[in-house]
Amino acid sequence: MEAVEDVLSDAFPDIDEDLFDYLEGVLDGGKEDFSTCEEVYDAVGEMLLQIAGDTKDEDEIREICARLLHVMKGESDIQNGDSHSAPAKVLNAPVQLKALAAEFENTTDEVQSIWMKQRDSALQVDQKKLEKAEAKLKQKQEKREVSGEKVTPVQPVLKAATASQAVSKREARMESKGSNRTQDIRVENFDIAFGDKTLLQGANLTLACGRRYGLVGRNGIGKTTLLRMLSSGQLRIPSHISVLHVEQEVVGDDTTALDSVLSCDERRQRLLNEEKELTAKVAEKDDPALNERLSQVYAELQHIDADKAPARASVILAGLGFSPAMQQKKTRPDLLLLDGKLPQML
Repeated sequence: MEAVEDVLSDAFPDIDEDLFDYLEGVLDGGKEDFSTCEEVYDAVGEMLLQIAGDTKDEDEIREICARLLHVMKGESDIQNGDSHSAPAKVLNAPVQLKALAAEFENTTDEVQSIWMKQRDSALQVDQKKLEKAEAKLKQKQEKREVSGEKVTPVQPVLKAATASQAVSKREARMESKGSNRTQDIRVENFDIAFGDKTLLQGANLTLACGRRYGLVGRNGIGKTTLLRMLSSGQLRIPSHISVLHVEQEVVGDDTTALDSVLSCDERRQRLLNEEKELTAKVAEKDDPALNERLSQVYAELQHIDADKAPARASVILAGLGFSPAMQQKKTRPDLLLLDGKLPQML
C-alpha cells in the first residue's frame, strides 16, 4: 500500500490521520473489486470531495481516483471501459442511435438500477379485485341486517410501519462475497410509511463512522420509526455492523440503568438466556446435542464480545451524563421529572 499512501499524501497533505487510515482500509479491502475509475470514485469520491473542500473540484478528484486505480491494479488490469485509461478506438461501422433506441424500447427486461427501482409487484394492490371484495363484503352485511342477525363490526387493521429501499448491485455483490468492510452507513433512495401515511420518500441517509449525530424534528415526523426500521433490519445496512437501539421510553422497575441499556442488545440477551437454559438442562442429563449447541452459543457470545458489552454500555451512559453511581440506580424513581416529554405523560 506504499503507492496508495503516496497518492493520498501528495493530494491531501493535511488529511486527518483517522480519515487517512479509513481510506487506506477501504482501498486495500476492495482492491479486487475495483476495475474502473468510476468504481473507485463511487467508493471514496464523495469523502475525498469533502476533505478537499474548495481546493479541488470533481474532475480533479476523479483524476486522483484514476491514479489510485493505476497504483492498485496496474495498466494491464484496468478495464478499457475506464475513461481515464481507455485508448481511442475506430469503429468498424457507424452506430445508428435510432436503431438502438428502437431495440431498447422493444426489450422485455426491465432496466434495474437504484434510480429506476420499482416496488415489488406483490406489494401493489389490484384495484379491481379490491373493489369486488369490498362489494361482496357489503352485500353480506346487508343480508345479515335484513335477516335480523347481529352484525359484528369489522376490526380495523392495525397500522404498522413499513420500509422499502433501493440497493445497488455492487454493494449487494460485495455483501454476498463478504468483502464489504466499510464502517460507514449509506441508505439510498428509501421510503418509510406508517399505514397510509408516507413519512419519508426518496430519502438518503449517510452516517460516517466515528461521528455522533442528532435526529431533530417535530413529533410524529418519523424519527423513532426511522430508528426502528434500522434496528429491526427493514432498512438494510452492512451485515457486519451491529446495531443497539435504546428506546425513548423505559418502563420503570428494579432494573438498573446499566442493565436497561444492556437489555437493548437483543442478540446478546437471547444468547445469554439460551446459555442459561442449556446449562440447566445439561446439569440434569448428559446429552451430546445439548453440549454441542452450548458450545455454539459460547462461540457466538465470544464472537460478539458479550463480556465487553457492560463496558461499552457504561461508556454510552457516561457520554449521556450518567455517573458510575447513577448507572447502578434502579429505573423506578420516587420522583420522575420529564423535561419536554409531553407524549410520555399522555
